[in-house]
Amino acid sequence: MAIDEPQPPGLPRTIGVIGGGTAGYFAALALKRRFPAIAVTVVDSSAVPILGVGEATTTLMPPFLHAELGLDIVELFRVVKPTFKLGIKFAWGPPGDSYFTYPFGDADPLAAFVFDGHLRSQSLVSRLIAEDRGPILRGPDDQHISLLPRLKFAYHLDNAPFVAYLAAAARKAGIEHVDMTIDAVIQGEAGVEALRAQDGRELRFDFYVDASGFRSLLLEQSLGSPFRSYAPSLFCDRAIVATVPQRGKVEPYTTAETMDAGWCWRIPVEGEDHRGYVHASNAIDEDRAIAEMRAKNPGMGDPWTVRFRSGRHADFWHKNTVAVGNAYAFVEPLESTALHMVILEIAYLLAGLEAMADPDGDRSYPRFASEAVGGHWDYLRWFLAVHYRYNRRLDTPFWQQARAEVDVSGLQTLIDRYHQQGPFLAAEGLPYEVGDPAFGYSGLMMMLLGQGVQAPAPRPTLSREQWDQRAADERKILRWALPQTEALAVLRSSPELLAQFVTSPSSWCHGEAERVRIMPRSRQQAHPHPASATRTRK
Repeated sequence: MAIDEPQPPGLPRTIGVIGGGTAGYFAALALKRRFPAIAVTVVDSSAVPILGVGEATTTLMPPFLHAELGLDIVELFRVVKPTFKLGIKFAWGPPGDSYFTYPFGDADPLAAFVFDGHLRSQSLVSRLIAEDRGPILRGPDDQHISLLPRLKFAYHLDNAPFVAYLAAAARKAGIEHVDMTIDAVIQGEAGVEALRAQDGRELRFDFYVDASGFRSLLLEQSLGSPFRSYAPSLFCDRAIVATVPQRGKVEPYTTAETMDAGWCWRIPVEGEDHRGYVHASNAIDEDRAIAEMRAKNPGMGDPWTVRFRSGRHADFWHKNTVAVGNAYAFVEPLESTALHMVILEIAYLLAGLEAMADPDGDRSYPRFASEAVGGHWDYLRWFLAVHYRYNRRLDTPFWQQARAEVDVSGLQTLIDRYHQQGPFLAAEGLPYEVGDPAFGYSGLMMMLLGQGVQAPAPRPTLSREQWDQRAADERKILRWALPQTEALAVLRSSPELLAQFVTSPSSWCHGEAERVRIMPRSRQQAHPHPASATRTRK
């Protein structure tokens, strides 16, 4: 691991990333791209299998992969075969069979609710979701037009091929890989000093990234960072996961369907759907959960169980170790926050290393980062709690308890304002009143309106005439939009349309909205509010 290039003062010369899943490879690739002189090594064990479960992402993902990490979008589609996710379809809220859409990008849930009585028309993306259409148009002369540079989207990814793709990219980038089972973590004054394998080998690094998943091998087991539970807000602690035959189409959205003791996701990849019943183990046993899931998914494959706990650790950055992904925190699968937060955590990690390299950099940065990242996770706790507190779709004991007991106190001020004054959007509130702008006012309003939470009527900023004209313009576009299966076929035959997302100067891939940036901090700066450090929005 010797390094010939000169190192900036204060930067670690070697970094060990512990864990070879998505979070670990994201961190390794980002570190190597930002600090090419640092020797980065991924340490994982081939004895630990990669879970073959579909991953649903947010709009932070495409710019992170293709602009931040420089990964080729055409190669990603060729090797990993992702599908497009334009948002979420919620079978949620009032009793009955209705649903509401939670689209990515700019939307106007207030106007849609006032003028149409539902949220399915709140944006062009929302209409695409409602009509099962993708972001590729076929015009009257059979020419194809890509909306990818203009419309916000995310990916549905099959985890096993995605991790293999990231591992190959890491090798190409010069990132080392060590396959070993860690038997002991040796500690010293600076924190983690070395890793000892079962066969007696030892690895030593200047700095460590704990991406070991729920084990939290370094941060919790070795360094003892306390775990803070979110259980009073988020009751679920299990997921039954299985693949099911596809129903003839590749849906351009994630489905969240209310179940007796929780909810079930549907993540469509080409050829099959990945389903997961997220539930509370004290409300339903595993056999009954599997039976309920099978009843709604004919032909379901053999299921397996994923156990998790909702909460975060007290420290994000502790001594010479930073934890990313599940090693630091997890809420639950609702709203696809896991990889979203990995991207945000990596931004704090990179900014911290830059502060270490700067002679005038903030030496209290680790404490600041722990407070800031913890604040983002705490906000997500409250945001997801709203999904449970107000869902009236079923009247089972689980949902009765959720409506009565789920703790939403961190958002109570905003909920009270909603009840008293009616729905509102970001322009009417303090710019950083919520902890994570990517799940901010618009998303909160969608969840409250979509679930039918009572409030005074919204005050839309558009007139009826303006709304009708916008709707007419969107319907014109909608009639040319292809179903996702056809859209994916077009992109394979015309990869230049896919590449436009990255090559077009006006593409949102290069904008600031979905790019997480941590403001530079000198030793004199002190700005503890987590949201003040980022520039990202939904």
